Amino acid sequence: MGKFTFVAVIVMMALAARLHAAEDFESVWQAYLSEHEVRKSIFNETHARTKKHNSKKGVTFQMGHIAFSVLTSEEKKRHLGALKPVRPNSVVRGVARQALPCSIDYRTDSCLPPVESIVLRDQGGCGSSWAHSATAVVEFGKCKKCDGTALDLRLIVDCSREEGCSGGWEQEAWQYLASNGGQTDDSSYPYTTETRTCVFIPSDMSIGAEISSSDPVEWVAWQDPTAMMTVLAGGRIISIFMQLPESFFSYEKYLLDAFFLSRSYAHAMNVVGYGTLDQNDYWVVRYSWSEGWEAAGYVLVRRSVDLCMIE
Repeated sequence: MGKFTFVAVIVMMALAARLHAAEDFESVWQAYLSEHEVRKSIFNETHARTKKHNSKKGVTFQMGHIAFSVLTSEEKKRHLGALKPVRPNSVVRGVARQALPCSIDYRTDSCLPPVESIVLRDQGGCGSSWAHSATAVVEFGKCKKCDGTALDLRLIVDCSREEGCSGGWEQEAWQYLASNGGQTDDSSYPYTTETRTCVFIPSDMSIGAEISSSDPVEWVAWQDPTAMMTVLAGGRIISIFMQLPESFFSYEKYLLDAFFLSRSYAHAMNVVGYGTLDQNDYWVVRYSWSEGWEAAGYVLVRRSVDLCMIE
């Protein structure tokens, strides 16, 4: 091949590379624009729904824009992860009734750190709400029982069941922990937003809370939420299941009361108190999204009507 022929080939290759790069840029750019158009469309629907809701008279809660405003239904579901509760087959023990205070609120309790301060506890795109809810119960119970120091325990996403990021049950988590001596500190076994192979080795890890047994308790019917209130009055918090309405992902403040809307999202959370607002009874509910939420990690949910299966 002659010198000029060789140079021509090099020039042609360079031009081809530039054209290919230009095509790559253009295709990536178009994909970028397309993705943003999709997000804009979702945001527009959310905005219209939010504006319509807030303009109604007599609504009990306010909606606004948060991190979920541009997510698809499937993307929202990846931030959930609860499976519908199954009534236990074994004999259950009842909850002893007692005189109850008018309200209880553990949101400022030293055993329940602010949700936004627990950055590593944001469940992210892993359907592990069941593990967050189960762990919160253990952490709070151990803290109350001992010296009042808040705990940071390992979330047992990848040990008590396979594909833990695809959902689970809190009682499975507690049963696993009871069978293995307890729950480790998070520093011994950090949480990730992906399901991994379980490497829980109690003898090699620091156990933050020893657990000897896990027994089913009373199955509470919505006609009698007193048992739940009694548990709270006894210095414990509760793991609950909810079938969330679409409006939950735009909740901003006040009292959530949306049982009349569709409920297509299953989520596990914790009830950490109860009270009354403008003659409306409510539960104080704590969730596991530490960022992008306007209500500092909590939502008030109407009490005694089994809203979204909370009771």
